Amino acid sequence: MEYYQILNLTREPFSNSPEPEFFYQSPQHVECLQNLEIAVRLRRGLNVVIGDVGTGKTTLCRRLIGKFEGDENIKTHLLLDPYFGDAAEFLSAVSRMFGLEEKPGNSVTEWQLKENIKNYLFEQGVDEQKTVVLIIDEGQKIPDFCLEILREFLNYETNEYKLLQIVIFAQNEFRKTLRKRSNFADRINFLYDLEPLNFKDTRLMIRYRMEKASKTGENPLHFTYPAMRAIYRATDGYPRKIVILCHQIILAVIVQNRTSVGWSLVRACARREVSDRARVVPWARVTVLSGVLVILLVFGLGTDQLKKLVYSNVSHLFKGSSLTEKKPVPFEAVKETKAENISVKELASVAIKAKTEVAPDSVLEASIALPYPAMLGKLAVKRGWIVSKMIAAVYGFCDPKHLRLVKEANPHIRNLNRVVAGNVINFPVIPAKSNPPMWSYFVQIAKRDDLGEAHKLLYENSNSNKILPLRIFPYWNDREGLKFSILLKENFTNKESALRAIGGLPPPVSSDAKIVSEWGENTVFFAN
Repeated sequence: MEYYQILNLTREPFSNSPEPEFFYQSPQHVECLQNLEIAVRLRRGLNVVIGDVGTGKTTLCRRLIGKFEGDENIKTHLLLDPYFGDAAEFLSAVSRMFGLEEKPGNSVTEWQLKENIKNYLFEQGVDEQKTVVLIIDEGQKIPDFCLEILREFLNYETNEYKLLQIVIFAQNEFRKTLRKRSNFADRINFLYDLEPLNFKDTRLMIRYRMEKASKTGENPLHFTYPAMRAIYRATDGYPRKIVILCHQIILAVIVQNRTSVGWSLVRACARREVSDRARVVPWARVTVLSGVLVILLVFGLGTDQLKKLVYSNVSHLFKGSSLTEKKPVPFEAVKETKAENISVKELASVAIKAKTEVAPDSVLEASIALPYPAMLGKLAVKRGWIVSKMIAAVYGFCDPKHLRLVKEANPHIRNLNRVVAGNVINFPVIPAKSNPPMWSYFVQIAKRDDLGEAHKLLYENSNSNKILPLRIFPYWNDREGLKFSILLKENFTNKESALRAIGGLPPPVSSDAKIVSEWGENTVFFAN
């Protein structure tokens, strides 16, 4: 039995995948989508949508593609990661997307690639009256030389329209790029700023998703007004944050055998304020355990897998609680890089510092020495490396908290912005804010015991001729210890998609690749 069936739902209402059918049409999203569709159909050229992380750009992107499905006169091409090493690599990628085959054995120049693309666009746009659309997600990653090529593509036109329609979805930093490249920004036909939802749309989005997933088309779970307010305050109206928080709320509702969502439950799931959690957690433990017993009685002992699944996602509500408050262990910078050389006090302080600042559970945890080591490992800086990119490679992204904790773990380096080749950077454990998405399949191409070996594999791949979109995924559990899984960046919603991805890998890589969907109990993740 799937967990959501307990609530009489046909599917997961708050999946973190960009599901177009669950797209809530807020006024701003509808306005943006309509303008994009009109611009593409009128062949106006360049269109840009800018929004903060989690405002719904990717979902909007998929929704736009869905608008043109079944229209034989419009050909859409989606570029998910626009970061390329040089112009030839970008042009080759675009050529392949357009179905232009390169002749084997012959080196094709950039000029020839551009000519091939130009001829293709004239053939499609003029001779066959087709509209070719290039949609780019994660537009903030586009290098300057790619922007220049896109600008050249916009020169391919007739007297009435542009031959290539370009739609870019990008994060806020893309504004700086546009300010620096006025010759590119001047060509924008439609520019839209995507904002977070207001309180009204936050409520409507939650109701819409619940009703969409319901068997009857009605919301089977009552969210009180204070609960909606608490969700809005915790997420600031960002759709992605709303989805993540509501997913945790649904799991807690199932475990606690509730029929409504109140303010206190939202606050417990959001973990917004430590003082509130310290008061709520002991009672949450009793309620949660009671809920588990109810579920087992109702659905029988055959639901062990369901219990395990739900428990692993709501255990943070009552983990590490105690009725007696203790003083936290003060944080001390760790100078040693190997776990066996770190004292118990230092190990606990580093782990607790990272845990309470990045993914806090309770002030009381500061007196508990966590079982995993205090350090992930160390890396020696090579020429041209930037610490922020090294942090992003290890933890999945780099934010101010990561920078601060890494700085505190490296007292021998005065300025992380001015490291030189040969400097050794220590990487502390920083537990992730969220676990991997449930019912997601990952393609693992390798697993390493050492951070240096994992990063070396990643670095060698980024400098190879056939670049694979890989990432490091560090984790710990009491069976394997500290491990570094090397995964494809994309996760998949079903096993068949993951198998197809393995089939598309080069032979030396595909032979060792395997699908990972379960990580085991008590696993702690150090990357998002």
